[in-house]
Amino acid sequence: MAGKLMDGERLTIYPLTYDSIWNRLAFNKNAKVQAVEIANYAVTKGFELLGTPTNFPSGYEGLSVSVNLKFHLSEDLVNMLDNQNGPSYSLKNHYPTKPSQYFTIDPNKDTLIIGKEGTKLFFEAGSLMTTKEVEVELKEFYTLDDYLKSDLTTSSDGKMILSGGVIYLNAVQNDADKQTVKVNQAKGIDVTFSMGNDNPDMQIFIQDKRSPDELNWVLPAKKTVTEDWQMTETKLDPDGNIISQTVYRSREEWERHLRNDSIAEQNRIKMENRKKIFDFGLINCDAFSKDPMLAYSITADKNTTADYFLVFRDIRGVMKGNVSNNLVTFGQVPSARPATLIAASFIGDQAYFFKCAITAANQQKPEIILKPVEESFLTQELSLLR
Repeated sequence: MAGKLMDGERLTIYPLTYDSIWNRLAFNKNAKVQAVEIANYAVTKGFELLGTPTNFPSGYEGLSVSVNLKFHLSEDLVNMLDNQNGPSYSLKNHYPTKPSQYFTIDPNKDTLIIGKEGTKLFFEAGSLMTTKEVEVELKEFYTLDDYLKSDLTTSSDGKMILSGGVIYLNAVQNDADKQTVKVNQAKGIDVTFSMGNDNPDMQIFIQDKRSPDELNWVLPAKKTVTEDWQMTETKLDPDGNIISQTVYRSREEWERHLRNDSIAEQNRIKMENRKKIFDFGLINCDAFSKDPMLAYSITADKNTTADYFLVFRDIRGVMKGNVSNNLVTFGQVPSARPATLIAASFIGDQAYFFKCAITAANQQKPEIILKPVEESFLTQELSLLR
């Protein structure tokens, strides 16, 4: 009941019995006793008893009686539904967690890690604050159905951002203590995401630690790094004689030289695709949308509690709706871009689903009615978002 009824909603129950002789439902002689038992039980489950009227006009045989109730979401039930793993109806709470990949590396050596979905991580020697062997944990999220199943929406301060992929990264010492390892802020870790490389506006975003209960992506604080760094480029003639030697005393100077040197074109491309990260945890490769934005909201299905998502496939963005007083608000979304509205829920093992195409600028809002479906059907519909 808790997953189907809203706080304050009313409900009437008729204690009917099936009459096998006449093949019909009817009030039998025990209906009033049954009504009392139903009322007593309902009160223990968060319902307010409004009354048990009798002898009213009815289409059923026998002396009529009903149990009139009003549902109240108790504090205990709120705590049960709103736990740290998310409400029981949510996709994140139903689908299994994305599996981690583990790599053992020597932090004293340059090491390249490539994830199963194409993420590349380059750990320069000394980029981790330890000299002991390290176990690196990596999770990759690139498909839109992964975003929905893991509740990884692409929002920064209520405004949709475009995603080129999400990873979770962590590192611990590979010993019995499993002590967490920190990133050397003078070096950082190089990462190349397997998507979003063709968009020069893509930047690294991290999870906002100021809002632990709601995922919000923010740009990391600017880091001032001082390091002793030097690169010497030596050019030789065909006979091996030194033509020139140039010393570059900072990475910025060296990378600027590479960008201007046509001989180093492939290196230049690699430099452009590479991002630098200085934090562990959830990391997103994102860009702010240049589309006109519009605040978008719809009316929720009043009978079924659900997750609501707007999925923009052509620009890869996912916004999750915030449900309050039967209104679903999504924040600022691209006004003219086509999107898919998804509403989905699990109540016990029963899946519920709704899908339609929308454009935020369209004044006509869809009527949301979730219908029971097989879990395999819902899973297939999510996979089609890829």
